[in-house]
Parts: sequence; structure tokens; C-alpha cells
Amino acid sequence: MAQGSANDDVDYASVQRDNAELERRCQEVIDACWQLGDSNPILLIHDVGAGGLSNAIPEVLHDSGHGGKIDLRSVPNTEMGMSPMEIWCNEAQERYVIACDRTGLKQLEELCKR
Repeated sequence: MAQGSANDDVDYASVQRDNAELERRCQEVIDACWQLGDSNPILLIHDVGAGGLSNAIPEVLHDSGHGGKIDLRSVPNTEMGMSPMEIWCNEAQERYVIACDRTGLKQLEELCKR
């Protein structure tokens, strides 16, 4: 945006999404995982709030000490018409970025299916 070209009609909340039911389900999976104690498949978790995936994914990758390749079209999304930038910045409150190792992935997927 060029300096001085701001517009009062800008919708600053347009990237925010809310889904209370999905948020409840996510919390059930997280609770089930931590109750497993040392068998918890989650190594690291980051909520997707302010900044969306553009904030959460880089922080998870940095904290894990790994790099990553992100396929934004593979990100589950209820609004199929969103641009890659909208997906990247979507502040979906019910989403989490979770890091787990390969052995914990199957266990995590099974917990998510329940």
C-alpha cells in the first residue's frame, strides 16, 4: 500500500474465521494426547491465532530446528476460493500447528479420527 493511500473501508477482520465445534474437537485431541504422558505424540504445538499460519508455521519450524516446505493448497479450508495469501494469513482460531515425529504421526491421526 502506498503511503497516504489508506482507506477507512478496509475490513481488518476479513481474515479471521471462527468454528466453535472444531475448536472443541481440537481441544479433545490435545487433552487425549497429554493424558498419554510420555507416550504423547505431540512434540510441539502452536495455536493459529494472530498472523495465521504465517506466524505459527515459521515459529514451529524455528523451534524444531528444521526447515519446511508448505503446500498451502493442502491446508484444510472451508472456503475453497481463498487465495494462497488468504490461506497463509487466515486467523482461524480453531487451528493448531502440531509437530510430531514419524512414529507419533499415526497415533495422532488415529486420535483425530475419533
